[in-house]
Amino acid sequence: MKILLAAVNAKYIHTALGVRALCSYVHDPDVRFAEFTINENPQDVLRSIYGSKADTVMFSCYIWNIEFIVKVASALKKISPETVIVFGGPEVSFDSVYYMERYPFLDAVIRGEGEETLKAIVESGLDTDGVTYRDSDGNVVVNKDRTPVCDLNMLPFPYTERDIEENKNKLIYYESSRGCPFNCSYCLSSTVHSVRFRDIETVKAELSLFAKHGVRVVKLTDRTFNADRKRAAELMEFIASLDCRTQFHFEIAADLINDETVDIFRNAPRDRFLLEIGVQSTNAKTIEAIDRKTDLNKISEAVRALRGYAHMHLDLIAGLPYEDHKSFVRSFNDVMEMRPDVLQLGFLKLLRGTKLRREVETHGYIFTDDPPYEVLGNKYISYEELLELKRIEQVLDKYYNSGAFKNIMDHLLNRASSPDTLFEKIAEHFEENGYFGIGLSRDRLYDILASIVGKGLPNDILKFDFFANSNNPSTPKWANEPYDRSLLKRRFDLIGKALDEGKLKEYEGIPVKEIIKHVIAERFSYDVLGNGEKIDNIILFDKRYGKTICFYE
Repeated sequence: MKILLAAVNAKYIHTALGVRALCSYVHDPDVRFAEFTINENPQDVLRSIYGSKADTVMFSCYIWNIEFIVKVASALKKISPETVIVFGGPEVSFDSVYYMERYPFLDAVIRGEGEETLKAIVESGLDTDGVTYRDSDGNVVVNKDRTPVCDLNMLPFPYTERDIEENKNKLIYYESSRGCPFNCSYCLSSTVHSVRFRDIETVKAELSLFAKHGVRVVKLTDRTFNADRKRAAELMEFIASLDCRTQFHFEIAADLINDETVDIFRNAPRDRFLLEIGVQSTNAKTIEAIDRKTDLNKISEAVRALRGYAHMHLDLIAGLPYEDHKSFVRSFNDVMEMRPDVLQLGFLKLLRGTKLRREVETHGYIFTDDPPYEVLGNKYISYEELLELKRIEQVLDKYYNSGAFKNIMDHLLNRASSPDTLFEKIAEHFEENGYFGIGLSRDRLYDILASIVGKGLPNDILKFDFFANSNNPSTPKWANEPYDRSLLKRRFDLIGKALDEGKLKEYEGIPVKEIIKHVIAERFSYDVLGNGEKIDNIILFDKRYGKTICFYE
């Protein structure tokens, strides 16, 4: 029996860990995997899967790909009725009968962790633990659940060195543990209470392979990487010691960070760690209602201690119990005051299998019938208020989370009465001018913000961000003054001066006429790199190496 495990990723840069883990565990030449993305034409994916001539096709299902998969799988059954179609993954595991009854083309659903179940299917067919299947009479049969894998060390490393090399410029997923010690009522991880760890020396050896091949980003799927602080500290210290440019991304509980952890980050190579920290809400009643246990003060202290040493992505969720619009704005402002590198303003998804999904009537939830089951309102917040937050989310992503407006955002936030008022002002400008729902280039976003911030120091700071992040060498029309054409000649002397002072070491031995292709000179009326005083100065922007060099008049 030839089996194809089909993964449909959210983006091309992602890799599918699940299908690799299953293939490596079963270790059968007749079990292979293929990767696609939701951005591909479903007909192209169908053609590829049909061309594999597999007897059984198993799809890995999530809220963000299930509709795409249903299109492909239903068409596959029409053109190849003898092909056995199986769904697995978190979207179908908790309501397998619903999917079996809704889609007649579906032959079976694998529930929960799939390694042992897939191996049993290969050996004896679909009638095994952990499987809901359709028998010969068309009846849906639900076999008992299969016990999750207890010893993660029995699972082989899911990647070959060739696979790593071929995908090193993508985001590669890796797990060093399964399960979560917390019971957040909106999260599927709360359905599996035991936390199981892979041997720490094995993890070190496997992470070293990624570093050896120069993988761009390794994202650990561990639900709470630092649930065991001692183990996490040893692994982070090891990661920090690796001689590589690989970045390691993981989710942590910030209130579990101690002084030892802070020291590890501070002594690590810059940009080695990408941290995701779930705050979700700063409303104590909301936190209690979703079964979280967090200490906001400790989170704030940890974020401030790590700022500049690790890239931090903090999460908030709109639509949680007892959080009305006013309360969410307070949560938003609380987190923005911590100045994370990224603030992900998400909207609650009522996932199948979660406790919160069972509490829909208690909190008066309305949500979309189809995935991703996003909240449309509840007793505490209306659909209209959620739309207001959606608008703030969009401008937040463009102007704060992108990182391309860092200095002007810092300046504006430091002077705003509260963070929400700044982003509401930008959102109102977008609404009034019809900017929502249309594509806007990076340069156009600078133009729009310039019309909001006005002249003077803010304009100069925005101009600095423009040249530090844009590939456009032309001075924008909104700059304080027309371009000083005398700089076209002066920049040769300024580059020579910078070379003499050792500020352009990367260009030593290269003629200035070549360097000039990569270095731009711009005049500023304010000291944007200092205290913001009004003073004439010229800044060289090195586009190749991302440097800025300031000369004061």
